[in-house]
Amino acid sequence: VSCSDDDSEECIGYRPENVTEVNSPTSGRINESIEIEVKFPVYNGCGNFEKFIESGSEQSKIIEVQAKYEGCICTDNIPIITAIYEFTPSTIGDYELKFKSGETDYITVNLTITN
Repeated sequence: VSCSDDDSEECIGYRPENVTEVNSPTSGRINESIEIEVKFPVYNGCGNFEKFIESGSEQSKIIEVQAKYEGCICTDNIPIITAIYEFTPSTIGDYELKFKSGETDYITVNLTITN
């Protein structure tokens, strides 16, 4: 059984996923994009990165990963997905980025931004 065009909406789902690894520089320059590599597992073979959800202030952000699951028949493998979080600081100073890695756990990245 697979999806037909009529009920394809039933075969698309979204869910937050916990981050397992973050690779980031420790410093950057004002108004220059910083690329941070974020890794997370998805529930099955139909999962892919959808978007980052941010909350908090610019100086102290909480970042969650949302995965998109597309397909009615999915493999049982649990792949690790890598996504790039782009952060562009607008002021000089110290920033704390907290990537959600569990219900109340985070992988924290501290960045020092200079001129």
